[in-house]
Amino acid sequence: MKVKWISLSLSAMLLTGIGVQPVHVAAAVNNEKNSTVTSPTPPTAFTDLQSHWAKDVVQTWQHRGVVNGEGEVFEPNRQISRAEWSALINRIFQYEKEARNSFIDVKPEEWFASDIQKGIAAGYVSGFEDGTFRPDALLTRQEAAVTLSRILHLKENSVVNFTDQEQLPAWSRAYVGAAAYAHLIDGYQDGSFGPLNALTRAEAVQLLDRSFGFYGAWYGESGTYGNEQTREQKKGSVVINSPGVTLQNMEIAGDLIISKQVGDGDVFLKNVKVQGRTLIYGGGENSVHMEDSVLLTVIVNKKTGTVRLVAEGKTTIQEVTIQSATKVDNKLGAKINHVTLAKELPEKSRVHLNGGFNSVDIKAKGILVQVPSGTINNLTTDTTADSVSIELNKEAKILEAILRAAAAVLGEGNIGKVTVNAKGVSFAQQPGKVELGSGVPADTTINVGGSVKPVTGENSIPVSAGSGSPDSGSGGSNPDSSGGSNPGSGSEGSNNNGNVPPMEDMGFGYSIALESDAVTVNDSVYVYSPRKGTAYLAPATVDTKNKIMLEEAVNAGIAKKVAISAYTRTEISTQGLHTRIEIPTNGVLGYSEMRVVVLDENNLVSKWKELTLLDGPNVDLKVLYFGMEGFYPYDPPLEKFQLAFNRKIQLPPGNNIRDYVQVSMGSETPDFKALKENDPFVIEVKDNKILINPTVDVGPTAYFRILPGAIETTDSVYKNDEYLSQKISSFIRLTMLDYTPKKKNILNVGSIVKFTVSRETDVYFVYYDAIGKKEDLDKEIRDGHGLHVYVPKDGTDKTYEFDTKDLQTGEYMLYAINGASGYAITLIQ
Repeated sequence: MKVKWISLSLSAMLLTGIGVQPVHVAAAVNNEKNSTVTSPTPPTAFTDLQSHWAKDVVQTWQHRGVVNGEGEVFEPNRQISRAEWSALINRIFQYEKEARNSFIDVKPEEWFASDIQKGIAAGYVSGFEDGTFRPDALLTRQEAAVTLSRILHLKENSVVNFTDQEQLPAWSRAYVGAAAYAHLIDGYQDGSFGPLNALTRAEAVQLLDRSFGFYGAWYGESGTYGNEQTREQKKGSVVINSPGVTLQNMEIAGDLIISKQVGDGDVFLKNVKVQGRTLIYGGGENSVHMEDSVLLTVIVNKKTGTVRLVAEGKTTIQEVTIQSATKVDNKLGAKINHVTLAKELPEKSRVHLNGGFNSVDIKAKGILVQVPSGTINNLTTDTTADSVSIELNKEAKILEAILRAAAAVLGEGNIGKVTVNAKGVSFAQQPGKVELGSGVPADTTINVGGSVKPVTGENSIPVSAGSGSPDSGSGGSNPDSSGGSNPGSGSEGSNNNGNVPPMEDMGFGYSIALESDAVTVNDSVYVYSPRKGTAYLAPATVDTKNKIMLEEAVNAGIAKKVAISAYTRTEISTQGLHTRIEIPTNGVLGYSEMRVVVLDENNLVSKWKELTLLDGPNVDLKVLYFGMEGFYPYDPPLEKFQLAFNRKIQLPPGNNIRDYVQVSMGSETPDFKALKENDPFVIEVKDNKILINPTVDVGPTAYFRILPGAIETTDSVYKNDEYLSQKISSFIRLTMLDYTPKKKNILNVGSIVKFTVSRETDVYFVYYDAIGKKEDLDKEIRDGHGLHVYVPKDGTDKTYEFDTKDLQTGEYMLYAINGASGYAITLIQ
């Protein structure tokens, strides 16, 4: 039976082997301590390990709180179950986040239910095709090899040299080969692998010990770690598993995990740089101290009690995501750019924000945010953040706030400019200026000091569900935005004859434009921005929302940056960059795209734009990919397909591209036919792509064939070979009736929303920011925050209705799974 294991985003490390014959291997330990450490009282030793080959490694992980047994017995030679394996993986790799369980044989009351949910959230297991997990089934050697090869990102290797290699199914072969090549797991002395043989508990612990030895470092005793004089480079991740640990002068390439074993104790970071995430599951009200450190993403999720984070010295933190009760002290000299109070925060939680913060985004509902002192430049409450209280002490102030849900601003502190986008907003003190956001009735009132007042001021900061945020990507246009209009078109300083491409500046976010999304390497990219700042061209693998990472990419020579003025054609040279095209496994090349972003003078990042760097002369013509070029959100909503090459292309003299494109629609087995003059396809050649634009819905099954010699490189040296596409399904057409294109749909609660769809699908009416995976949408429905209907195959000629009478006000999306577009709708009273 095939088991599907999904990879995690962890650093790939080569591992040493584990064979059938037990070999005594000392557990990975840290020897770089600079001070005396204190050890916790060790647990009682297992009585059945006295003469066992795995005694030392099992005792090491027993002391670390990972391994346990039945009383004083470990049972090293008993075969391990899949549930036990998941528990060990979660404890050693510190997986704490849980996801909804969908396995039919995992009940909530079972001891392993939480561990299975953590495995689902971590992404390393999805179970069997019949919907079961089989927790009591024995773990096989091939399953263990697949799991750790995926978790550690070992490079797949289909070359397997075992005498029983024919017994390896396709789903495990490449992963077993990867594990064997890395000497993570070896074969038997007779040359066989034994893929279905079960692992013992001792073998499993030894395998995990070796894995973690390469994954990262474990600090399980109080003390100071790191060199006092020079910075130590940590290639993997670091786990702090005990209170009283100080890390100094370290650069951690992976994640830093402060485990729940820290309890209410303290942890100190001094001159520490973390390139991955900092995950905080433990710590007390006296806290996690960060001094002169650089952290990119900090996530706080302590199950019980409150964690206090103290940023001091020259510490810089790009983003803090708070999922549990937290106190954040940002002391003078330190910088915390963005704080998100996540939806996971339980109602009635308290969060203290003390000091200066660039932006705070509140997504949790029913919480209390206390600001004893300091300044928040920009505060936003999401539509999900209903009934939030924000308490400002006399020494605290908020310069600008956008309130999208009912909120109470308490205390004596000062609040400058407020944009009100919901009813039920109140203030203890009169704000400096109050404006009405878009989609809110003109007669909306606020409560100030117990008095009801109308909202005054102009609608100068329109807030739209489809506008996105400064951190969002370039994809996914809003079907309700009018788009295209550009206040800077033809502005002074443009040297492109006034033809500035469309872009937007929404106040809290902005988009940029490129003259072309495909450029030959060593040529130039031309960028436009509505704001002055710095433009960056960087690989998509670089975090383009993070200035520190962008600068490091520039310093490493893999990215470029230039100063940019508003609405001015700005050149970025690609000289010295690489196309980074990789040889694929299915005959189609993969590629790593570039991205262009702009950071304005306040370091606010634009939406990114994708750019493909193409090969130049003397490089053979190859296919990059065949996929969607995009779709039109209106009349009719049809996608374009594109066949992309690694070089710029053109039509050879005398060629008509329609003569070289064949199509098959409606059949599972391709039956290609040449295109006739009146067939509903518009086909063109542009830059490095053949664009195929159907003027009809191609349905759930279509194939395309491109005949040899259709196009050539711009130097007329190379022509294309024949190309056959995979099966293509067009997007499902969702049509909202009584809809006015390019205008906002503002409806009263209780309105009936009518729609049709073109194919079988699920249709949702949920909060705009809830759009994501189907399981996320289903959770919104279970929580009573939206509506859902399943449209069967024989129901596509019917009209469906959603009655909004039981919904709250806010910004919603009418959305179909695999749909071409959605409809943004604002519900008001």
